[in-house]
Amino acid sequence: MDASVPASRRTLLRLGAVGAVGGALAAAPLPAFAASRSGGSPLPGTLSVNAPGVYPEGVAWDPRRKAFLVGSSAQGTISVVKADGSVTSLVAPFAQVSVLGITVDAARNRVLAAYTDYFFRLLGMVDPSQPPVSGVGVFDLTTGAVQHLVDLSAGQAEPRANDVTVDDAGTIYVTDTGVDTVSVVSRDGKVIQVIQDDRFVTSDTGPNGIVAHPAGFLLMGKYDGGRLFRIDRPRSARPVVSEVRLDRAPLSLDGLALRKDGSLVAAANDLSLSGGRTGRDAVVVLRSTDNWRTARTVQDQTWPIEDPTTIAVTPYGDYVVSGGLREILTGVPSATPGQFHLRRR
Repeated sequence: MDASVPASRRTLLRLGAVGAVGGALAAAPLPAFAASRSGGSPLPGTLSVNAPGVYPEGVAWDPRRKAFLVGSSAQGTISVVKADGSVTSLVAPFAQVSVLGITVDAARNRVLAAYTDYFFRLLGMVDPSQPPVSGVGVFDLTTGAVQHLVDLSAGQAEPRANDVTVDDAGTIYVTDTGVDTVSVVSRDGKVIQVIQDDRFVTSDTGPNGIVAHPAGFLLMGKYDGGRLFRIDRPRSARPVVSEVRLDRAPLSLDGLALRKDGSLVAAANDLSLSGGRTGRDAVVVLRSTDNWRTARTVQDQTWPIEDPTTIAVTPYGDYVVSGGLREILTGVPSATPGQFHLRRR
């Protein structure tokens, strides 16, 4: 193991990786559950869930279960979180990886997950002589069974599959924050192409949150610098990449979510800023009147729970996940150790 990596960080990830999500994980008590309902919503305003070792970076809404799905940065799992805060396993650990961004493809009864062993390598828990693991998993939404594990490492030194989205045709798109790309994967799990652009490239954290717009293009956020890109004809041999001109760019752009009213919700944090830079935790709402050639900020909300990473759009509001990833990245305990939070925007 790398002696330069604090033992506390290695321990956190190791404990998470050997843990199991299931009935043994009790939900945090929610004494204010009834009081927190709004307009008859079956979801509380905030879910604070006791789930030691889970550390979710990604969250999605499952319309069939009427529940959240969360990934795990430490366990390589996908779990179901119900309105009462209970947590049950859907996808068991399939490798020593972190499950980061996830999305539900309800039309095809699938859940898609970006996965990487980057954190385990960072903490010296993987044999460095072995090639890195990075890809997208396709799982049955009902049973959690593996349908495809698509390798996206492509011989790169430090691939980091980060987020995933799916279009109306079932084509999958995966960002990689380490090699600064967007991979295009067919409905049946074959890599069609890899989208590259000089504007994606950074020595810090690159392409991150991604959503498929109903009009046929992608919106992708570059973490470092908070830049937003529109990718037209992403399945063609010559995708067209253009930068969306923002009225003001946040310091970072992490997860994205597209709302039915056409606005885009984005999470900002300083989890991956280099050089000791710090920034505020925020959730911003962007709106465009010219089909995402430009966009303006219509809401900028300082987030009260540290390190928001992404958002799930539900019929009952937009819920932002704060999964406690700072514990893994720095070894510093979060304000609520062993818990993660889903809070309505």
